[in-house]
Amino acid sequence: MVYYVEYVFAENLIIDFILLFVTGKLLKRVIVYKRLLASSAIGALYVVLVAYIGRDFMTYFIVKVSVSVLMIMVAFDSRGILTNIRVIICFYMTSLIMAGIITAMYYMNYDRLTVNAIIIALFAGYAGLHFFFGEVRSRNEKSNYMRSVTVSFADKTKVLNAFIDTGNELSDPMTGKPVIVVNIECLRSILGEELCGRILNMYAGNEGLEVLLSEFSSYNLRIIRYNTISSKGERMVTITPDKVEVRKDSNHILNTDAVIGIYPGKISRKEDYDALLFNKILKWEMEQNNEPDKFC
Repeated sequence: MVYYVEYVFAENLIIDFILLFVTGKLLKRVIVYKRLLASSAIGALYVVLVAYIGRDFMTYFIVKVSVSVLMIMVAFDSRGILTNIRVIICFYMTSLIMAGIITAMYYMNYDRLTVNAIIIALFAGYAGLHFFFGEVRSRNEKSNYMRSVTVSFADKTKVLNAFIDTGNELSDPMTGKPVIVVNIECLRSILGEELCGRILNMYAGNEGLEVLLSEFSSYNLRIIRYNTISSKGERMVTITPDKVEVRKDSNHILNTDAVIGIYPGKISRKEDYDALLFNKILKWEMEQNNEPDKFC
């Protein structure tokens, strides 16, 4: 079978361009088509040289990696070793998955692999990779918004897994303190079975609000009203803790002044957290990180 240089070059140019384009989209890089075209030309030229010159050193692993690095540097404005490594890994993953899909389609079609089949394989691979990287990115973003919250009432403490809800702007109208919304089941060890049961009865409409507040006045319970997308004038029982400690890690601990909003249901469907923090916490953490060292 005769292979023409221009066909080999054009074929690899198109494939490399698609792979680089998919890599850029997955990593949300700025796509400059001229740079992608130049990078694809480098990859296609390398394939032509290997196919028609056939020097042994050109197939060495270090040479292949060097060509890949050069292609990435030309295609994307990547600065930093770690950034380049991340792009290269994604590029190789994309290439391997696309090659696997095309190979599978080749055997399923009994050697009748068409251009349309290759295009379908490329887009199917892109969709799969987009879902995979989207899931990874979503998990990373979620982990960045998770905090450990320690709530103290007198001599009792409770550690909660909390998620920073950037849409939570709920605050106590009397004091202006932000509200941490907590599942009532997580507060039973602090509030006691009787109070939790009475609060649940109040939410269910089986007990009057005034009776609850007067009988448990020592807890300094308050009621705040808030609106949701589906309803207005909702009520939430709140209690003021003695201390609230928000921990991101061992080096980032923030003591904050907040009230606890007691919610009668689950906070998370997956039950991976049981409290919602307010959006101001991100600003406070940033201010804490920017504080100058007291010993300087």
